Amino acid sequence: MPPLAQQERTPVRKNDFAPLIECDAVLRDLIASGGPVPSDYAHVNRTLRHLGDAVRAKVIAREDVLAYAHDVTNRYLAGTMQARALGKKYGYSGDFEIIEAIYTLQTAQEPHLRRWDLYFHSQAAPNAVRNRKAYFHQLLHSHSAERTKAPLSVLNVASGPARDVREWVLDNPEREVFFDCVDAEIHAIERAKKLCEPFSKRVEFYHRNVLRFLPAKGYELVWSAGLFDYLTDRTFVFLLKALMAVTKRGGEVVVGNFSTYNPSRDYMELLGDWVLQHRTQDHLRDLALQAGALADSIEVNWEPEGVNLFLHIRR
Repeated sequence: MPPLAQQERTPVRKNDFAPLIECDAVLRDLIASGGPVPSDYAHVNRTLRHLGDAVRAKVIAREDVLAYAHDVTNRYLAGTMQARALGKKYGYSGDFEIIEAIYTLQTAQEPHLRRWDLYFHSQAAPNAVRNRKAYFHQLLHSHSAERTKAPLSVLNVASGPARDVREWVLDNPEREVFFDCVDAEIHAIERAKKLCEPFSKRVEFYHRNVLRFLPAKGYELVWSAGLFDYLTDRTFVFLLKALMAVTKRGGEVVVGNFSTYNPSRDYMELLGDWVLQHRTQDHLRDLALQAGALADSIEVNWEPEGVNLFLHIRR
């Protein structure tokens, strides 16, 4: 990369305000020095929070910030996790390839880009995504332990790369657990089938839009980790009703949703255009009630970061 003085600066219009100019200066200094190191992370996060505050206050238009993010990312950060999220290869930022990369801590080979990927993976949100895999595994342990004399049937909605399924089956070959995995993205299905090919007798895949199709059978556990925080409240309630309908009595529906406590939100939304429907515990309970769940059947938990909430409904 040429010296900073020789680089063409990403233009910041004269009528833009200080937070965007500040962000531009911070990012450029880091680009020139070969990318952020851990001692830089807090400063970058504060800078992005100031920028986010300006957008929320309508001092700066979000569209202008995104145009800037596309420009600086395309010029200097192509191939990073940030660029991949911003590029929306399959139409949205959190696609199955991004989730797979988060699970496996993928980084670019080039040292100056690798530093940006390490910064990406250090964020609370990617940590929460990795934590939800562990959360799913714990659910599988507890539910399968309760069914020592009968198989456990699991529906995995918006299953993505299904690495969580693969890892659990590898670690628990003696557990009689069977998975139906549904995803609307054919490339995700193809990737997941390859990952789970050794376990084809225990894992079935359906290339379907879950808003139009669910397998016509009952399940002891229904799980959806990363779909509901893309849905409006109305669609959330519609799909939750459908999932409850295919959950057997005594079974459980568990859906994940990012909470309003998300320290990574400004980084995700402003530099990655990764926008989710963040919800509170009370909001999730209210949506469950709208879907017909009984009040005493509802519980909301969270993973260690406190970023990803999990709505539990016992049937």
